[in-house]
Amino acid sequence: MPLYSHLSSDERSEIAVFSAAGHSISVIARSLGRGKSTISRELKRNRLPKGRYSARHADGSYLLRRQRHATLENDEMLGRFVRNRLAEGWSPEQIAGWLKGANEPGLRGVCTETVYAFVYRARQKAEELWRYLIRRRRTRRPLRARQSRATIKNRASIHNRPEAAADREETGHWEADLIICKRTRPVLVLHERKSRVTLAAKLTGKTAAETISVMMSVFRRLDPALRKSVTFDNDTTFAHHDLLRSMFNMTTWFCDAYASCQKGGIENANGRPLRRRSPL
Repeated sequence: MPLYSHLSSDERSEIAVFSAAGHSISVIARSLGRGKSTISRELKRNRLPKGRYSARHADGSYLLRRQRHATLENDEMLGRFVRNRLAEGWSPEQIAGWLKGANEPGLRGVCTETVYAFVYRARQKAEELWRYLIRRRRTRRPLRARQSRATIKNRASIHNRPEAAADREETGHWEADLIICKRTRPVLVLHERKSRVTLAAKLTGKTAAETISVMMSVFRRLDPALRKSVTFDNDTTFAHHDLLRSMFNMTTWFCDAYASCQKGGIENANGRPLRRRSPL
């Protein structure tokens, strides 16, 4: 029997998309390779007051349930030892190495990360333990950073798009974009390349789950003959583009990095009729 693992953020995003699209628990469970009880429990536990399921809210609820007091907060003697050594000028690396060497009878060993996490934990803000560190940063830098484009999987280059789509020879090939507004919600825009038909729908937020959910709702109302492909830029709000392939058998294409001009039809549509004529 395989070991149980908690739902990931990506899985919660997919649950949000399928739930918004009206799919049953059985369909969601089968698509994610999870048990129906797991999906049912997740939906019941993390629904918003109005009944809608939000991946972001679910992630926050999960982290809150799993939150534990820091090791150095639970062990008063250990916490006092770490504070004293920091005040004496010891680095977190030196403290962790000393404790792991069993040089302090009665005190457990901790890793360097545990000491750093203790220093920057919200409960210790008043003590300003960060002042004892060598670099004395008030806030901690992220442990690592990655390029946002790496989060979009299975991207296909626009250069592989067939001539029928590139030359506007047939209908059913779309371009997608978001308009970020100052005074109202983001707007999803879909532009059909041959007919130049442009559709727009307001979003409640700029998340990948919300974006693909609204996009699928729009395409579901169209004739299948008009659902052939969609071209995107590299905004991570389009990270769930694979759902268009699995649900509607639509091909998805992506522009080169920083080259949104490669989908010029929708860029022109955004600039003229939408931004200038509508109160966005």
